[in-house]
Amino acid sequence: MFIYSPREDSFLTLKVLSKINRSFNICVDVGAGSCILSQYMERLCKRIVSIDLNPRSCLLCKNYDALCADGLSSIDRADLVVSNPPYLPPEEPPSDWEALAIYDYGLINKILRWSFAHRPELLVLTYSSLGRADLIEEAAKTLGTIIIKEVEHYFFEDIISIAVEAHRLRTFGSS
Repeated sequence: MFIYSPREDSFLTLKVLSKINRSFNICVDVGAGSCILSQYMERLCKRIVSIDLNPRSCLLCKNYDALCADGLSSIDRADLVVSNPPYLPPEEPPSDWEALAIYDYGLINKILRWSFAHRPELLVLTYSSLGRADLIEEAAKTLGTIIIKEVEHYFFEDIISIAVEAHRLRTFGSS
C-alpha cells in the first residue's frame, strides 16, 4: 500500500508550523500519511489526532490518536488543524492508494467546510497553484486572517502553505 513520503510540500508545511509560537490542546493532522507533520506538532500540542484513509498510515501513526477516517468527519472540535492534503486536480477516478494520496477528490473542500462550521483557532493548509488556489485563498480569507503564507515555486507550479487564524463568531447578546 502506497504512503505519501515527505516531499517539498511537506517541508513547506513544516516551515509554516515552525513559525507558530503558541500551544494548543487538541490538534488534528488531516491526511497524516507518514506522520511527519504529527511528529512536529508534538512541540505545539497536548493531544494529536492523526487522520488518514489509508490503514497503513493509521498504523504508522499509532503513537498518536490515529483515526482511519475520511477527513474531519469524525471530529467535532480541534484547536489546530493541519493538512498537506492531496491537492493536484484529478484526471480520472482513483484507481489505487497512490491516486488517493496525490489527487484531490474533495478533501480540501471538506477541510474548509469543517473549519467554517467548527472554527479551529488555527488552520494550516498546503495546496498547489494547479488546483483552485484562488478559491482556496478566498475561502481562507473569509474564514479568518492569513497570518503566515509561504510560497515555493517548483517547475510548473507554486506550492502554497498558509496559516489562517479563524475569526471568532460572536453569539447573540455578546458584545
